[in-house]
Amino acid sequence: MVEVFQLLLLFLGIGLGPWLRGVFLDDSSKSLNTIRHLATKRPTVILATGLATFLGCVTVGGLLHEPVPRVHDEFSYLLMSETMASGHVSNPSPPLPEFFDTFHVLMHPDYVSKYFPTQGLFLAIGQRLTGRPAIGVWLSSALACAATCWMLQAWIGPVWGLLGGFLMVIQIGVFSYWSQTYWGGMVAALGGALFFGAIRRLWEGFSWQNSGWLALGLVILANSRPLEGLLAALPVSCVFLRRILKHRQFEQVEFWRKLVVPAGTILLLGATATGMYNRAITGLWWKPPYVLHEQQYQESPQFVFLPLRPKLTYSSEWVRYYYEFRETRLYMSQRTPLNLMITAARKLNWWWSFYCGILLSPPLILVSLLRKGWIRYAQLILLAGFIVTAAVYTPRSLGPRIAIDVFAFAQLILLWIVFETLWTRLALLTCSLLLLEGFFLKFFFAHYFAPAACLILFLQVEALRQIWHWRVDTNSLTARAMTRSERRRAAKISDPALGGVSRWRGFVTLLPLMCVISLGLRLAGRINGWSEDPRSPDRKALLMDDWSLRRAEMDQWLEHQRGSQLVFVRYSPRHDVISEWVYNHADLIHSRVIWARDLGAEHNALLLKQLPDRTVWILYADNRDPQLVPYLDAVTPAGSASPDTHGTHEEDSQN
Repeated sequence: MVEVFQLLLLFLGIGLGPWLRGVFLDDSSKSLNTIRHLATKRPTVILATGLATFLGCVTVGGLLHEPVPRVHDEFSYLLMSETMASGHVSNPSPPLPEFFDTFHVLMHPDYVSKYFPTQGLFLAIGQRLTGRPAIGVWLSSALACAATCWMLQAWIGPVWGLLGGFLMVIQIGVFSYWSQTYWGGMVAALGGALFFGAIRRLWEGFSWQNSGWLALGLVILANSRPLEGLLAALPVSCVFLRRILKHRQFEQVEFWRKLVVPAGTILLLGATATGMYNRAITGLWWKPPYVLHEQQYQESPQFVFLPLRPKLTYSSEWVRYYYEFRETRLYMSQRTPLNLMITAARKLNWWWSFYCGILLSPPLILVSLLRKGWIRYAQLILLAGFIVTAAVYTPRSLGPRIAIDVFAFAQLILLWIVFETLWTRLALLTCSLLLLEGFFLKFFFAHYFAPAACLILFLQVEALRQIWHWRVDTNSLTARAMTRSERRRAAKISDPALGGVSRWRGFVTLLPLMCVISLGLRLAGRINGWSEDPRSPDRKALLMDDWSLRRAEMDQWLEHQRGSQLVFVRYSPRHDVISEWVYNHADLIHSRVIWARDLGAEHNALLLKQLPDRTVWILYADNRDPQLVPYLDAVTPAGSASPDTHGTHEEDSQN
């Protein structure tokens, strides 16, 4: 439903754009001069971008509800948040850990999240200051949008940087799963924007401020998405270092005083803090908890070209099912070249839906269509191919999936030809490198690409800039006699009163308004329960009717009961392993509410001895309306069920 409205908006914008007159189309118009004047106040624009993002996030949370943990990763990050907010790095391993063992959480040697710390740190800031980790999510979103605006000011100028910051706020910053769940994305986007914005400024001249921002961006990337951060920083870093060597800038005092010393100091402090964090959990400064968790739980590696690891022993049948069966099946399904191409198309589809979608794809196409000769015809062929493929695409289709890979590769080549400057091509190269890495990953989600999110926005805004400044070559038309069709075409694409200025400027002018209306439609669709594409930017964010809301409500009810509570969770054989109820607070044993796996009456008795004087419940989590039942009324010697390997499951969790 939402996608249909977006298509209508797009057609309306294309249709109405040529009829705009006198507002933004003329370079000397009063409205445009006002925008230019506002854009020159760069610090104010950056501050306003961040503030608008934060207030927008709060407003969306008020209209719907605050983020509620749903996927495994969110619960794991919240464990990290609560741990850090209490002033600790990790928690003692609980007794009888088989009852509490769950996904993406280490139980040995400490009880702690497996993830890198920056996302949890932002959540902890919100939790420590206000008692609400959602504030930390919204803070990270505000900083990421402000940093993206700052980055674009250096890459494309203040006016277009203002537009790019606005699009970032509307498309991702206010209502997306990056800004309205605990899953992450905005922190890595913040690190990437700081790095790319700083290195572009350092290209023009060394300064200790920009060197500090560059180093801080690298520290954030290393502690959020280290591999993708490394790949994102690699191309532009190589070009930057080549320039330094070519011009022998390392012989200048400014190079050492304004670049090496400040950047090196921050990088050294960041590396020391990271090493201390790792050592406190794994015992080794160079070994992060993520790697330790891989060794303890993951039989299948993250990259599909790596071999399987030896068989592992798991404490729970459901934990074993998830890691040994489900993830291994996904890994094996991508081991052949054909299956790799098929899954690559699905990943491209997810990526496109999040970063481009219906409204931000046209600029990348129009910039080629406005060119002359074979480039225009090639873009027309690719556009027709994408439209036909989308019309016949199904999740199980083979031909269309392979066609998507071919068309996407051809589109990248075409954009490489159209974008001729060093920085646009570096952005394309970086994005292509991260996409290529994603093709070989067992899982792929939009936030894996977050370190380069600002570069995608840069390419889109650069395309809009080229469309805005494109002019009809009237000299070539008047140099010879025009046919009737040529005169008609010239009349359609330009207005003589505007000196050959493209009438596509109207589309550029209307695009921000279309994005605002689209945001309103997305919110209305969520409130009213309209059908929507599950790959949309707000996928699984702030759902209005979901098991996670019932779990949160039940947890709140238990927290307000007299005395401490213990809940044994029992699943049916066809349980959806994504819907996991067994997650606990950082101080697990002393928590008012403890969630535990039902391992059968005999085994449960061991935990009951460890946790006396608690009100004990059992929860049949897979009932249509899950209810708490007093444990003594429901206990049976049979224990919990084993997973049904033929059951249906909703979605993958990230790694």
